[in-house]
Amino acid sequence: MYVLAFDRDWTVDVNPHPHREAVPLEWVRYWAHRAGHEVWAIGNQDLVDEADIPGTVESVRQRDGHVDALGEQDEYGYYEWWPEREERLHILAELFPDAEGYIAVDDLDLGHVDGWEHYHAWDFVEHVRQGELGLSAPPSTDLAPDGGFESGDAVRDVLEAGYVFELTHRTDGEQKTHLVTHFEPDRPSMTPLKGPPAFWFETVGGDEKFSVRLPEISALHPVSYERLADPLTGAAFAAVRKQLEEDPASVDEDTLQTMLSDAAADAASVERREALRLAMSAVKHRPGVRGVAVEATFSLLDDEEWALDRAALKAVHEAAADDPVVLKEHVGDLAVYASQDSMYQAAATRCLMELAEADPASVLDAVPALEAAATAETEATQSYAVYALSCVAEAHPEEVFPAIDALIAAMQSADETVQMNALAALGKIASNYPDAAEPIVNELVAVLDADAKRVRNNAVGLLGNLAQEHPGVVIEYADQIAGRLEDNNIQARVNASIALQRAGEADPDAIRAQQDRLAAALQDPSPEVRANVCTLIGNANVGVPIEALEEVKENDLDEAVRDRAGWAISRLS
Repeated sequence: MYVLAFDRDWTVDVNPHPHREAVPLEWVRYWAHRAGHEVWAIGNQDLVDEADIPGTVESVRQRDGHVDALGEQDEYGYYEWWPEREERLHILAELFPDAEGYIAVDDLDLGHVDGWEHYHAWDFVEHVRQGELGLSAPPSTDLAPDGGFESGDAVRDVLEAGYVFELTHRTDGEQKTHLVTHFEPDRPSMTPLKGPPAFWFETVGGDEKFSVRLPEISALHPVSYERLADPLTGAAFAAVRKQLEEDPASVDEDTLQTMLSDAAADAASVERREALRLAMSAVKHRPGVRGVAVEATFSLLDDEEWALDRAALKAVHEAAADDPVVLKEHVGDLAVYASQDSMYQAAATRCLMELAEADPASVLDAVPALEAAATAETEATQSYAVYALSCVAEAHPEEVFPAIDALIAAMQSADETVQMNALAALGKIASNYPDAAEPIVNELVAVLDADAKRVRNNAVGLLGNLAQEHPGVVIEYADQIAGRLEDNNIQARVNASIALQRAGEADPDAIRAQQDRLAAALQDPSPEVRANVCTLIGNANVGVPIEALEEVKENDLDEAVRDRAGWAISRLS
């Protein structure tokens, strides 16, 4: 196999040198499509379409996997950057390191490029005719079959009349028929082309891309959806999916619903991956068939999961964010996936989270699965699960009680959001289950000095709530709670004063032990803190100097604080 790099102008006979012989276009096409050589356009890129060969854009794409290096195209089709001709040859040599030889045919002298043999067109033609390069020229009629269309406009009229087509064309001396869609390729220049027009197609389901010149097209017919859908094939799913993604409104809803329903009913017999891709697109683009598309998605998910299945669950989640009800019939399936350490776990847990937020009762059967997901190694899965449990606990705390250990563990997470949601769920449980209060209080105290202020605020606030029903449990930690009176966040200080006030009845001695902190808190910037501290001093008979209270009574700017200070003085007198 040779790598042949052709310039166009003054090189190929579509634009020959005025006084020299050029390389026939049919030779270029023959070597590219019949003889198995790598043939590339390195000059004027019109040759890409004229000879149906790849050019500089494709060489960069194959080297890098993308064409980002070329930058954007301007209004005339030119890229921001374009490699020098020598660099174009270096790229081709890099792409095909095992080639038998490298030949560049160009009116510019490229003989200095290492590894390449350079010829001017007229010399190259002579060497080929003499059999000196190991390249044989084709018969002159080999690439000129009779076509079925008289003009490119006639082909374009057919292409405008449909989306999926049955194409019959001649190639390699024989007729071939494909089910295809039409597309326009990237081109580096928008200048007019010479020679017969070429049309680009992509096989439906096979993802093979190729071009056909006008003389080679024997027949081109639009294909109806009814024909595509009966029987169901990978090509049918792929064709409908592509149109659904490009023009959602143009796809007949009844046909789409029928295809998805049939795929769900007979998932083992259809081409699963293409059917799953169609279901994903329908979930995203057509709300009217979302229910049957979700049904098909779950029917088509495979035990041997791979990236497409995970993407399908992600598509379902994105739809559920707007329409959670579509998931209600699939809670059982989601629970299975959410409880297992697999590629499905995060996406399934997220789906349950959306449903729990919208309708907590609908996921009650999935609480054990959410409990398992709450201890997952991935932070995202844990976050989704804990939030879902907090939603359920809001309305059904008794159902979440069995997950208390998982929530306590989640409260120690490094993720602030996970901690907050775990706190919320535990608070609802503890309010309804006295037996759960003590272990929860122990864990709340452990996060009173958390870095995140919201976690500290909520932890001490929850202790205040628990103190109403379980003051004897909370007051054991009076010293740690009182430490929050020195917190740099005002809400944490307010919550700490409330928690001490509610728990203080169980053990006034524990409040009196905080005398110094309470005295300092009389100067707190928050009037709510100052008022609560006055109440604490009076209730527990804390030995704060009367002079300090009298100062507050006489000079505090807040009336409620002055009243509370006066009341505390009356209790201590």
